[in-house]
Amino acid sequence: MRAVLRFIKDLLLRNWWLKLASIFLAYALWLVVRGSEGERVFTVPLTVQIPRNMVIVNERRSSVEITAQGSLLPGSQPDITYILDLQSAGEGEQTIPLTTDGVHISRASGLSVIRVSPARITIVLERVISKDVPVKVPVQGAPAAGVDLYRLTCRPSSVRVSGPRSEVSALNEVETDPVSLAGRRDPFQTAASLNLLNDDIRANLVGPVEVDVELGPHREVRTLRIPVTVLNNDGYAISPRFVTINVLVPITFKGRLADDAFRATVTVPNSESPLNRLSAKPEVELTKNLDAGIAIKQVKPEEVTLLRVSRKK
Repeated sequence: MRAVLRFIKDLLLRNWWLKLASIFLAYALWLVVRGSEGERVFTVPLTVQIPRNMVIVNERRSSVEITAQGSLLPGSQPDITYILDLQSAGEGEQTIPLTTDGVHISRASGLSVIRVSPARITIVLERVISKDVPVKVPVQGAPAAGVDLYRLTCRPSSVRVSGPRSEVSALNEVETDPVSLAGRRDPFQTAASLNLLNDDIRANLVGPVEVDVELGPHREVRTLRIPVTVLNNDGYAISPRFVTINVLVPITFKGRLADDAFRATVTVPNSESPLNRLSAKPEVELTKNLDAGIAIKQVKPEEVTLLRVSRKK
């Protein structure tokens, strides 16, 4: 009996580490053979290749599911991608079937692709265009009591934007982040970043916009009536002959504001025109250096009529 027990003990314990390693090796080989020979579903990234002058404007999925069959070690993840080639596609909506031809997978993986889900996707392409649009600087808050905002200018005053045709065509201006006037009394300079609300639109400006804010004493409105002169043609009469201007004048201005401090002129749009009746917009300017805060607020009427009274010989 002792001999039998000794034999069993030697069988189990002698070179035990070799026996244990053999068991693990056999188990690993069994896993390889058994592997994952059934069907497996993988979620893989979807790459869409489009022309350089196009952009995708609809929401689309960033991945697809493929079903593959073959042997695969447990826990391993093969390098698989799906590439959809639309480099020759035109503008507009397109529904494209997803076939197994678009699956890119290493042959060494031992997998064969059976199907792709979804079976098709819809892509909307638009041409990329560019145009120049003005920059608008919004303000928030009110300056100190007795102080008005005279003028707000920015550099650059316009930027070139690029993006999908429909988005850029509908864009008339680009705003910056608002500039605060709260409690301000004196003119100042600041910087403001462009606020592009659409991620598909890009601007050619690097860095913020420089903003000049001109503040001054509160202004009141004064009204004057001045004559209108035709600059480039004396063959026309003007109706009406006078325009009314509303002028913003700082309350600190103590000088005399007379009619002769302003000049209103019109230019004949087309002196060769056969028409006897034309419309033109009066241009009003300050002719005297009175005060930097004086500004023309409104001209009435906005247009005058030019009546031909004689033809130039």
